[in-house]
Amino acid sequence: MEVEAAKRQSRTYGILRAVSGVLAVGLVLLALGNIGVQFYANSRDLPGPGTLSVVAHVVAAVVAVGLQIVADRYADWRAPVSSFAVLVAAGLTLWFFWWA
Repeated sequence: MEVEAAKRQSRTYGILRAVSGVLAVGLVLLALGNIGVQFYANSRDLPGPGTLSVVAHVVAAVVAVGLQIVADRYADWRAPVSSFAVLVAAGLTLWFFWWA
């Protein structure tokens, strides 16, 4: 029985996948930063980012990392769709919690 070798992904979506990977890591760092600032604010009786912001950043980071794993593992249509979804998740998180 012969096992078919996994298809290597072409470089067509390489830049998109790389950018989405950077954004996924950035969302993880933002989530960790939000958690740290919230703990600091709670310990000093200061207003912090709030529960909604912390939970939304953690959810966005988990979703982005999951989508990035899909983008890195598959070589078919799921790769660019997942990469684009990471871009959307990062954009929505930045828009609603940092820019708006």
